[in-house]
Amino acid sequence: MSQSDTNNDPHADQRNAPRNNLLLSSICHWPNRHIEERVKIRNVSATGLMAEGTHGATVGEMVVLELRNIGAIEGIVAWVQSNRFGVAFARPIDPVLLRSPAEISAKQTETRDYYQRGPVSVLTRQDETRYDRLRRV
Repeated sequence: MSQSDTNNDPHADQRNAPRNNLLLSSICHWPNRHIEERVKIRNVSATGLMAEGTHGATVGEMVVLELRNIGAIEGIVAWVQSNRFGVAFARPIDPVLLRSPAEISAKQTETRDYYQRGPVSVLTRQDETRYDRLRRV
């Protein structure tokens, strides 16, 4: 990119932010086209990310990405190269949140707890003690 291209591109300075490489799946909404697609996020910074999709992004197009532990974040497509594109966020994010395990809602926690309880010896039940359970056998 030449010096004159850098001066004309409002997102050029944001692309110099430190990037964290990762591979993460996300839903990308294209509001102008009224479609959405699952994209692969390849790297992310506080001000933007690089994603890979199949619907052909256009520079300057608005997108809304559903990011794990962050939620919906708006951005503008800053560059396109083949099936990869860069997004400049409308507001900065904390990229560390994307590396954290997904937050689980209360309803999901109950279901997960039921199916992933572990051995009986580590269960804690309020309605009966371990001794009572063994005595019934």
